[in-house]
Amino acid sequence: MTADDIGWRGEQIFIRLISELCPGRPTPYFRPCFLGDKFATFDFLVQLVGSEGHFFFVQVKTTRQGYRGGPGTQHLLVNVYHEDIQRMVACPIPTYIAGIDEPQHRGYLLSMNEPRSTGLGGLPARHPLDCTALERLWHEVQGFWTSHPTALTGSHFV
Repeated sequence: MTADDIGWRGEQIFIRLISELCPGRPTPYFRPCFLGDKFATFDFLVQLVGSEGHFFFVQVKTTRQGYRGGPGTQHLLVNVYHEDIQRMVACPIPTYIAGIDEPQHRGYLLSMNEPRSTGLGGLPARHPLDCTALERLWHEVQGFWTSHPTALTGSHFV
């Protein structure tokens, strides 16, 4: 299997995980939109269902190499380059990396909204993409948008 095949499979797993139907909800929390293979840094714009004007960006990193570390300190073996991290941190809206364990069909989320001095040689497996995390993520992103002024004023195109 090629790296492109593994990446494509990871993107499909991410779509399934982020749009999971959770108990007590008639709709998913999120609606992912693939940005295309040539889009720099981000793979998906993800819209909040029920708060459609709110969204965040995600870069998906997929591996078949497993984990390093022991229980409680496991890291999924994916690499994220420092340049990509800098671009994510510079983005003024919420940004995340989704690490996908392709053989196990599991995903983990890591916020990329705070500066880091290096790239990542592994993604902490602390926040699995499950219904608990999806609800928490929905509220985190919705809270960001409702607490930040987002209207462009003084446009030349009025």
